[in-house]
Amino acid sequence: MIPNILSLLLAATAAHVSAQSTLPVIDLGTTVHRAQLNATGEYYSFKNIPYAEPPVGNLRFRLPLPRITVNRTINDGSAPRVCPSAGQGWFQNSIPLVIETLIAGGVVPPPGGPPTSTLPQSEDCLLLDITVPKAVYDAQVAGTLTKRVPVMLWIHGGAYTAGSKDEVNPAGLIQQSRRNGDPGIIFIAINYRLGLFGFPPRKPWMWDIASNAGLYDQRLAMEWVRFNIKRFGGDSNAITVIGESAGAGSIVSHLSAFGGIDGSSPFQRAIIQSPAIKPAQDAALYTELYNDLLAASNSTSYADIRQLSSEQLQAINTALVGAAPFASSVYGPNVDNLLIPSYPGALLSRGIIDKSVEIIVAHNLDEGLLFTDPRITDQAGFESYLSGFMPSLPQAKIKTLSQTIYPPDFSGAQPYTNQVQRTKLAIAEGLINCFSWGVNQAYSNTTRGYQWSIFPGIHAGDVSYTFFNGESVGGFGVPLSVPAAEKMQRWFVDFAAKGLAAGSAALELPVYGSAANVVNVTETGFPTVRDPAANSRCRFWMEGLTA
Repeated sequence: MIPNILSLLLAATAAHVSAQSTLPVIDLGTTVHRAQLNATGEYYSFKNIPYAEPPVGNLRFRLPLPRITVNRTINDGSAPRVCPSAGQGWFQNSIPLVIETLIAGGVVPPPGGPPTSTLPQSEDCLLLDITVPKAVYDAQVAGTLTKRVPVMLWIHGGAYTAGSKDEVNPAGLIQQSRRNGDPGIIFIAINYRLGLFGFPPRKPWMWDIASNAGLYDQRLAMEWVRFNIKRFGGDSNAITVIGESAGAGSIVSHLSAFGGIDGSSPFQRAIIQSPAIKPAQDAALYTELYNDLLAASNSTSYADIRQLSSEQLQAINTALVGAAPFASSVYGPNVDNLLIPSYPGALLSRGIIDKSVEIIVAHNLDEGLLFTDPRITDQAGFESYLSGFMPSLPQAKIKTLSQTIYPPDFSGAQPYTNQVQRTKLAIAEGLINCFSWGVNQAYSNTTRGYQWSIFPGIHAGDVSYTFFNGESVGGFGVPLSVPAAEKMQRWFVDFAAKGLAAGSAALELPVYGSAANVVNVTETGFPTVRDPAANSRCRFWMEGLTA
């Protein structure tokens, strides 16, 4: 018995070693990586590739530096790391409203809520994953690749305080990209610094602190891809960035970065899904947050804060983000007068954006549900909610929002008939929908897009459709519409591969135009409708809020 067991163990070990020895290894100069092969043998994944120096010690809270440290140990991608993350405490009050809405619609969500990541958190987290069709990579190595393939780069959401590259599986997208015998696309997912680590507060004159470090991380990752992706068979001149929520808001920030000069973006196309952007995250607010950080860390400067352990900083980050006002995440993209030169709405309304990039932009039917405080019952509570969401906004603007833009009129004359609906609409438009509309305006309505309206139309509900891979249910246990998922994936991969050229499924999305045309994605079809975000309220959010 024992010899037989030993024989089996030795055979299994030998088989593992043999399999490992047949997998390709790529030497990127500073690091060496062995591929993983998916179960069907169709594509390789090169995981945990560092694109920057670890942002630790004296590099904390500063601009990321390109990777120069050399590590010759072969990395097989089996030890992922995520950036330090934190969640908002107010979700405990909005999630019951979500569950109530689901049950009313006939969906019983599974117990326990959405799964949370158990991957180890580390400040040394500036990593990316590359998934490439096996045939493409093998041809690149053999020197027989006749044409480099398009690249799709995913920027995850998570309120700028949570999330990671490891949350999504690109298998369905890659399969769709190969459906007509095409070689397919290369898919990339990246980590970037989050919360306090990625968007550290500072006073305006503190130029050694990068208050938008997380955005600079993303940008360095894109530049790394542009320089290195040809070694995997990818086309550095055919990069499509795709992001949802904070990921989509990040893309908008990159499009208008440094004044939005045409051709300045490190990508050629963008798919912007529910761009979540704080409309008034300015220098005055970031000065207040800096003072809060000093108090929470018992410090007098960043010189002191850099001496704290990672565990101490993570505890501070968790506490400050956890105590955020409703619908807020405390930290995120902010006006630094450099990468973000002005308020996002002002940049969009003035057309300060890289117009050389082709755009698909979208929002969901009920974006506000996840961010609504159901405890608000009166005008004072509504105004307090808005003030918490935009603490540096003058009270006169809060009064305009609460009395004129979203007046307490529940007679049916407004798009709401009760306080919960009023709050949902205000936060949906102020945080997401109006920025989607603003992108269309910045591009003179030449963009294309859709509204995702499959029940319950909740924020981030469409991520399960973007990364559909045969599942029957998505987030919160809501059944998936296979035709809708496949339709959306075809739009995305064709947009990445062909743009808006003849034969691209993305041409099914209408030009936005003066009629504000978008496809309405439903369980039963895909009609063209007028974008509900094309309204006077959104014009105020973009043009009047910070004027």
